[in-house]
Amino acid sequence: METTTLVDACKSGDLEAIKAHLKAGADIDAVSATGSTPLIYAAQNNQLEAVQLLLKKGAKVNEKNKIGGTALNRAAENGNLEMMHLLFANGAEIGPLALILAAREGQIEAVKVLVEKGAEVDARQHWGQTALMFAAKEGHLEVVRFLISQGADVRIKDKNGNTALNHANENEQSDVAVVLRSAGATESRVKKRTFVAPASDDDDDEAVDDSSDDIDVSDEGVAEEDDSGDDD
Repeated sequence: METTTLVDACKSGDLEAIKAHLKAGADIDAVSATGSTPLIYAAQNNQLEAVQLLLKKGAKVNEKNKIGGTALNRAAENGNLEMMHLLFANGAEIGPLALILAAREGQIEAVKVLVEKGAEVDARQHWGQTALMFAAKEGHLEVVRFLISQGADVRIKDKNGNTALNHANENEQSDVAVVLRSAGATESRVKKRTFVAPASDDDDDEAVDDSSDDIDVSDEGVAEEDDSGDDD
């Protein structure tokens, strides 16, 4: 069998095909055109049994695609706590993106686990945005409160000069804005946007610093990974 067929099976979430390709000796760390491994795709598809099987067969837990995506990022984004703990038990390392993605999706329990495991609450991605900014923008009040309780800095500005309060107000998240103001947040006066991320339908991670685990965002949020079809 071609080594890429295991990638295809994991992309489609076909557990029986995954088992068949592994039994036939497929490369467990084969990569797609974007550099994603079978483990990353299995995590993306919430395929716990597939992730267990791949790890048992020796899949590298911290492999990254070309722009920084990892299996842990996907599990955190999905809020799959059982999968996150499985990945941690197999040596998964936390980069800043895992917390940002979990916060953006409102995955409060995943956010709590990541912080408990040592995630940096004020870690920034390429455009200077933090987990708090994404949670504020999306109106995830419980996540906002938790991050503030863990010391998240409400005054941080992204590269456009926006604070978490700016993001909340721009998206009419009034309840979040109240919480941010009570924590000392102020709204930055931004005359114009200087940094605008390019539109993308590819992976939502971009390697831009030594952590190789940042994401590229536009004013509309994180660019989504589209791996449902062929890779670009």
